[in-house]
Amino acid sequence: MEFSKESFIEGFLYETTENLNGMNDCIINFKNNPKDRTLLTEMLRFIHTIKGTARMMGYDTIERTAHGIEDVFKGLREEKYELTDNIVQLSFAVSDIIKEQLNHIKKDGTDTYDISKLQTILTKASSGLFFTLEDLEMEKKDLALETSDEQDEITSIRIEISRIDSLIQSFDSIIMRQFQLKKIMEHSLSSIPTQVQEELFLMESTILETQHQLLNLRMLPLDMILVPLKKQIEQEAIKSQKNVTFDIPQTFFLVDKVILEQLKDIFLHIIRNSIDHGIESIAERMEEGKPANGIISIHASHVANYIKIIISDDGRGIQYDSVRAKAMELYPAERDNIENYSDSDLQQYLFRPGFTTKEKPTLLSGRGVGLDVVSNAIEAIKGKVHLTSTYGKGTSFELVIPLTLATQQGLFIKSGDMKFMIPSNYIYEILDAQAVTKTVIQEQTFLQLQNHLIPVYYLSSILNATSTTLETSIIVVEFLETHIGIIVDEVEQYETVIVNPLPEILKSMNSLQGIVFDDNYEIIPILNIPNIMQRLKALVAYDIKKYNTKNQKRTRTVLIVDDSTTTRQIEQAIFESSGYVVETAIDGIDALDTLKNKRVDAIVTDIKMPRMDGKMFLNNLRRMEQYNNIPVIIVSGVYDKDAQEYFLNSGAQAYIVKSDFQRGNLIQAVKELLNE
Repeated sequence: MEFSKESFIEGFLYETTENLNGMNDCIINFKNNPKDRTLLTEMLRFIHTIKGTARMMGYDTIERTAHGIEDVFKGLREEKYELTDNIVQLSFAVSDIIKEQLNHIKKDGTDTYDISKLQTILTKASSGLFFTLEDLEMEKKDLALETSDEQDEITSIRIEISRIDSLIQSFDSIIMRQFQLKKIMEHSLSSIPTQVQEELFLMESTILETQHQLLNLRMLPLDMILVPLKKQIEQEAIKSQKNVTFDIPQTFFLVDKVILEQLKDIFLHIIRNSIDHGIESIAERMEEGKPANGIISIHASHVANYIKIIISDDGRGIQYDSVRAKAMELYPAERDNIENYSDSDLQQYLFRPGFTTKEKPTLLSGRGVGLDVVSNAIEAIKGKVHLTSTYGKGTSFELVIPLTLATQQGLFIKSGDMKFMIPSNYIYEILDAQAVTKTVIQEQTFLQLQNHLIPVYYLSSILNATSTTLETSIIVVEFLETHIGIIVDEVEQYETVIVNPLPEILKSMNSLQGIVFDDNYEIIPILNIPNIMQRLKALVAYDIKKYNTKNQKRTRTVLIVDDSTTTRQIEQAIFESSGYVVETAIDGIDALDTLKNKRVDAIVTDIKMPRMDGKMFLNNLRRMEQYNNIPVIIVSGVYDKDAQEYFLNSGAQAYIVKSDFQRGNLIQAVKELLNE
């Protein structure tokens, strides 16, 4: 009987890809552990298997390619030469070329590919002679352009027989239930309604179970992208001339195919960021007492319906002073807030488009993309990212990713006459709206949460729901270290449900990400929380702008000088709501700079501030003729009779204690001083 290889092609393609991944793992490990000679044996075993099966299948080009790299590995085993970065890169190049030969087999059944240049290089390498990969690199660039779409799109999967058997059993059960129900209905629906209900319930349960199993067929192993990723990041490290050891243990999690395709780019961007910004040069690491090799690790764990992936490095960590300076340069309108932001608050800028603290582009940075790509991809797969960093010790990205986009955990809520679902991964806290203390600043409500002022909004204000006066709960949601509170009328049950795409009529609504069905089979929209947060913030900005337009009678300007962001916000809101234009400064030096560029009618200043306190600021102010007549009000944290006398004698017009602070007496003091 004549041998027919067609029935073996799929198995050959899968097995060869697995062996190539194993070969890549071995050479990376051998580079980091050159004394472990067993790794050379493993490398030779993988490539020998590829060569042997290619010969059996009649794929001569793959066989010759494998034979060439096998000779290079044998030279390493016989210690004719040592492993170099050039040989590592050559091994990766061979892997890429064999994978392209496999793509040709998928397309037209042949492994046709010109390997003449590669064979010349392999011959030189196996002889211990100098060789360069430049000509090969040009071919590989062309190759990458031709095949990138195919390689990025996962078009086929291998399914275990047990999963298919289970699915068939479920369908058999559905058919049996259907026959049973039909038989009962033929006898008499009215005489045995209880039995009909039981059968309907059992049929519904079986259908749901089958649906879940069908969805699971789209689940693929996380290792499917982690294994080839090791080769890519090793190449990045070599290009950057940095020694990096990668700690990526094997994982056994299955992840939705759609999520898996996004994770590849997310991992690559974070790791490039770690290599470029995090891992120091060998000389720097030695000076700091660190091992010459930097460590980048990817560890995954399973938590409920999510996987937690931690990507960390032991590099220099984030220099938040540099982040603060760059943020102020790029966003001057946010200067006041940026100066007082904590390190965690500053992290939001790292995820903004075009943000980098690098002064010069490198092989990895300078491509016009940054961590904003990560945040966008995380948002697309309904996950979240949390960043921690310690200067001198390293940085860690914690990704929380759903196992599948087909199902969603979330909270059903009501706003007015409408019902929605909020995905659980965005929910930070649920508060009793009546129990929390709220502060109103310029018609905007805030609540204090862990020493931070969190803006609060009615969900009905942007979703066209019927407005009500109910305020039963506040859902605090988070995305990229930003929190807001959403007031809802009612919090219902927490559920895990199957997600359906938006109907055609709703696809233009960016505030929704899909629909689900509740217990009554009603269609419930799922809120797109990142978009909702953007819209609510924009709505408030619009309202304030509209408010400002209505109050054009702003002929007086007040300068508020205080190092407390909260105090500045409160005082600013008080003055703006009374029709004043407000400028702010964080201390005396900042205030004097503001006075150079702005016309100010009155000054309200704190006493204790960094760099230049209130006492020195007032003294400097009164020595300058152009500012000598500006009224100054001192707002102090404590009552001190001596301090009050000092400031009033030094040129201040009023002294107010914060403990006695009221909106009326501050406004009244300014009005009296300005003869209003």
